[in-house]
Amino acid sequence: MDDSRYTPPKSSVADVRADTDADGQVPDAVLKKIRNAWVACIVSGVFTLILAVIAMNGNSMGGHTGLDAIDALFVFGMAFGISRKSRTCAVLMLAYFVLSKYLLFRAAGQFNGLLFGIVFLYFYAMGVQGTFEYHQLRKG
Repeated sequence: MDDSRYTPPKSSVADVRADTDADGQVPDAVLKKIRNAWVACIVSGVFTLILAVIAMNGNSMGGHTGLDAIDALFVFGMAFGISRKSRTCAVLMLAYFVLSKYLLFRAAGQFNGLLFGIVFLYFYAMGVQGTFEYHQLRKG
C-alpha cells in the first residue's frame, strides 16, 4: 500500500451488486415483492396527487380536497422507505391503506374501487412479506 495520502483507494465499483448482499442470498422473488410494493405506492401517490391538484382548482371529485396532497407525500415517503427495504414503512403503508379504505367505506357507505383496492392491498401485503423475508435472509 502506498503511504501517500493523495493516492485513491483500490476498490472496484464493479464488485458491488445492487439489491443483494455480498453472497447473493436474497432471491429475486423477494426483491420483486418489495419492488412491486413501492411501485404500487408510487402509482397510488400519483393518482392521489392528481386528485388533490384537481380539487385545488375548485373541482371537488368524490370529496377529495387539496389536503390530499399531504396524503400523497406520505405515500411517496412510504414508497421511498419500502424501496430501502424498511419493514416499518411496509407495515405502516399496509395499515394506512386498510384504515383509509375503512374510513372511506364508513363515509360513503359503499366500496368504491373495490377491484383496485384488492390489487393494492395484495401488493402492500406482499411488500410486508418481502421486507420481512429480506431481513430474515440477511440475518440468517
